[in-house]
Amino acid sequence: MPDPECHIRFDNNPYGVYLAGQTLAGQVELRLTEILSVIGISLRLDGLTEIEWSEVIESGTGHQPSGSRKTTRYHGQQTLLNSTSFLCGSSVGPVRDLAIGTHTYHFSCELPAHLPTSFEGYHARIRYTAKVSVHRTKARVDSIGQASFTVLRHLNLNEHGEVLLLPAKSELTKVFCCGPCSSEPLYISAQIARCGYIPGQTIVMKIDAVNRSRTTVTEFRVKLVQKLCYSSQQPAVETRTDALVVAESRCSGVTSGEVVKHQQNLLIPAVPPTYTDGAPIFSVNYELEVEARVTGPNISPRLAMPITIGTIALEQAVPKEKLKPLTKPPWDPFSSQHYTDIIGTRIPIGNAVRRSQAGLEEQLPNGSNNVRLHYIVHRNGGELPP
Repeated sequence: MPDPECHIRFDNNPYGVYLAGQTLAGQVELRLTEILSVIGISLRLDGLTEIEWSEVIESGTGHQPSGSRKTTRYHGQQTLLNSTSFLCGSSVGPVRDLAIGTHTYHFSCELPAHLPTSFEGYHARIRYTAKVSVHRTKARVDSIGQASFTVLRHLNLNEHGEVLLLPAKSELTKVFCCGPCSSEPLYISAQIARCGYIPGQTIVMKIDAVNRSRTTVTEFRVKLVQKLCYSSQQPAVETRTDALVVAESRCSGVTSGEVVKHQQNLLIPAVPPTYTDGAPIFSVNYELEVEARVTGPNISPRLAMPITIGTIALEQAVPKEKLKPLTKPPWDPFSSQHYTDIIGTRIPIGNAVRRSQAGLEEQLPNGSNNVRLHYIVHRNGGELPP
């Protein structure tokens, strides 16, 4: 006996997109070309997180590889939704005959508010499906139709406390080479105004760099990194983390002996919100990364700041009395050195420069050169000569 033709349609929602907590409603249409004997017809709503990846290990003895390769497949899953209702009959009822023709059944189900947003990745997926099955007997159940639907879960950043409203700062001091060949340090700091954003907003990052090393930083790369974390259940508990760059912007670097200040804008693309409820099986996190690309064989230094991506933007500002100054860096390039804070380069503090009325830069005394100044801030608070 052939299976009946089955169509699943969602009411006023042709694409099947729902918010977590909404009511999923629709109809199931069966078209029969002959009499169908059943004890029931069921509709099951499934939600499942699945992860899977493979690792290949090559084994060898001494310096002679044996050529054997072993592939291990790691996988795990987590049930998010499992709801079954009968459109007609039941799983244990008497047999009934459905006449030839079209049979329409309506259904309605409230989705749990905790369901995470649908996700499709290379090693992980969060999928939701509606499946129709025919119960011919107690022991025989045949699936005759299936339709996928998408769930979107709101992440209101205002419900995560004031911590997302506070600014964040990350900094590092890098010394290239070591021992007698070590260089003077390269100091980099990056700062953002808050730690919570939504897609479509622009992240404004301020970058300060003081390069007293002999190594040139060719450019700064500001990246929004999506970090996907997986934890398998079979055949053993193993973890894996993938880092995907979903947005990037670049600006000029800093040469040896320069001090620079940059302000970089990074537009957040359409990405799923931060998801940590599925940990340890699967989680989605985000961080901002600043990479200083350097010349030569050196490793490019990086610094990172975690942020939260939501769906509802922050609304209020932090009261001024709750704002605290950011922690002073462990190495202050201006506190004990004989250099002043300038935009563009560095000069000995004993020198001075000013911009003429025509906008041209006047030559510095004492042989200073390579000057691209905007202003000078003196440590002693003195004024420039008229």
